[in-house]
Amino acid sequence: MESSMDLNAAFLRAMLRQTLVDPRAAARALIATAVPMEARWLALAVVVVLSALLGQIGVLMIAGGQAALMFAGGASVVVQGILLLMTVYATHVVGRVFGGVGSFADALLLISWVQFLMVVLQGVQLVAMLLVPPLAGIIAIVSIVMFLWVLTNFVTELHGFESLGKVFGMILITFMALAFVMAFVLALLGIQGPGVVDA
Repeated sequence: MESSMDLNAAFLRAMLRQTLVDPRAAARALIATAVPMEARWLALAVVVVLSALLGQIGVLMIAGGQAALMFAGGASVVVQGILLLMTVYATHVVGRVFGGVGSFADALLLISWVQFLMVVLQGVQLVAMLLVPPLAGIIAIVSIVMFLWVLTNFVTELHGFESLGKVFGMILITFMALAFVMAFVLALLGIQGPGVVDA
């Protein structure tokens, strides 16, 4: 692979295909690239904004304009950004605690790519909601499964682990801890989750 990524449509399609077919090979290919740290942070910011935007569109389609105002302004971007940053740091730190060798820079790159995959699936789900609504629920389930499968393989490859099962268990425990922390942070910020409206 080239020493730097040529971010054209063909490359993105090829990487998405490899991520779905052989996620560990995709992780190795991403790690082998010479993406500058600034570009990695930019990638994180872009996927956060795209994810928040598609999320707001989804809320509008499901519940109407009033429900979409629950995350008025840039609150949804802030929430998405905090969640993704927590995931990056957890991927790096927890992996290191258990003897992993992955760097923070590579954790940042891989998590950004996983989120990009989720953004693509999120877009597919929105299209399904318009054209074939019953299919949207199936795509949502598939997206969760794909997220966990790709993330498990990426973390395994990033840190040089061998057991996918142990890594998957570690991810589930870490996510439960992050959910608790995130709920606390949201409470401090006074941000309500979807489905919560003022009386």
